[in-house]
Amino acid sequence: MLFWLASMAMAGSVFVNGVNVDGLRNQTFEGVKAVTIDNDGNVQIEAPGYDIQVAGEDAGPDPTPPGPTTPTTAPPPVATAGQILPPGSVDNGLPIGQWWLISEDNGSSGHVVSIYINGQLATAIPSGQAQVIADMQPYVKFGANQVRIESQSVAAAGGTFYIYMGSGSNDSGTVVMDPPQVQFGVGPSREGQYVREFTLNVSR
Repeated sequence: MLFWLASMAMAGSVFVNGVNVDGLRNQTFEGVKAVTIDNDGNVQIEAPGYDIQVAGEDAGPDPTPPGPTTPTTAPPPVATAGQILPPGSVDNGLPIGQWWLISEDNGSSGHVVSIYINGQLATAIPSGQAQVIADMQPYVKFGANQVRIESQSVAAAGGTFYIYMGSGSNDSGTVVMDPPQVQFGVGPSREGQYVREFTLNVSR
């Protein structure tokens, strides 16, 4: 049984199953287990099978809102920091194995370099990581591409950390890069944020 009540505070209140029912009128409780009157004159009624709720009070948490509708066609994968989309995962009409990003870390420490291409984070590479040689096919487009490289350096040490981007070819597992259009480097004297912007021209 469920009763909605208007609550009223007064001395010597009546409680059913721990809920104040001072506003309840013309009600009979059957099958009561126990009735207790405490030192303050409050009457405590234990009535199994009765669900008492007071009008205006929260009857429980709001239902969880429905989540977003799952699209029938999955969106293209998005890279997170330290990851790069696999070539061919984005259909942009560009050939695979023609535009590359290569890192060169000469024993540096304390740097994290983030590479944005046309406003999208391609990857973030920390010092001390193995060399990154990545096909940029998923990120670039024909024509001018805006490249923004940001570094964050804290207690930097060691050699210089370089990022190169440009055209090249994959010769049986060995990438040979043409003179790079993008060259970015941070050394041990660099502290805090450092930002440079480039234009990468991608031709057919």
